[in-house]
Amino acid sequence: MDNQTQDNSANANDILVQCTRCKNQHHASKRISKRGRNGMYDLVCPKCNCKSYYDMSPWAAWCYASGLIEIGDPNSIPEGASKIAHGPKSFLDAQISVVARHGKGESGNQLLVPGVPEANSQAEKMAALEEFMQWCEKRNGKKSSNGVVFCRS
Repeated sequence: MDNQTQDNSANANDILVQCTRCKNQHHASKRISKRGRNGMYDLVCPKCNCKSYYDMSPWAAWCYASGLIEIGDPNSIPEGASKIAHGPKSFLDAQISVVARHGKGESGNQLLVPGVPEANSQAEKMAALEEFMQWCEKRNGKKSSNGVVFCRS
């Protein structure tokens, strides 16, 4: 195996991160090890020495006919699910949590498309999903979206 192939395979698991302070995007392997006040070493931003960062790995959100929303690797969207959004891991979860309904009771700790679980027919479920997507798509392109894009697939 030549050096270039080794470099590519070593970087395959190297995630893209963004510094929370200076917004510098770099790979996690580029973070610098610096000794902190407590004597422990921390990995810091190569530009501003900040210890905190956002994970910028690409993720996707999808929903099922039941209205249940899940978030994960964009290459592992289950069959029968519809992709509703994609974006950086750190920001996608927060954006979906803001727009989705939080389940209670039996569906506690789950994110749901508003109106879909209560719908009585498939047509009502589709109408509720369509209304939800139209509302969410208004967030696209705004600075506060942080790269999260709502889409219909």
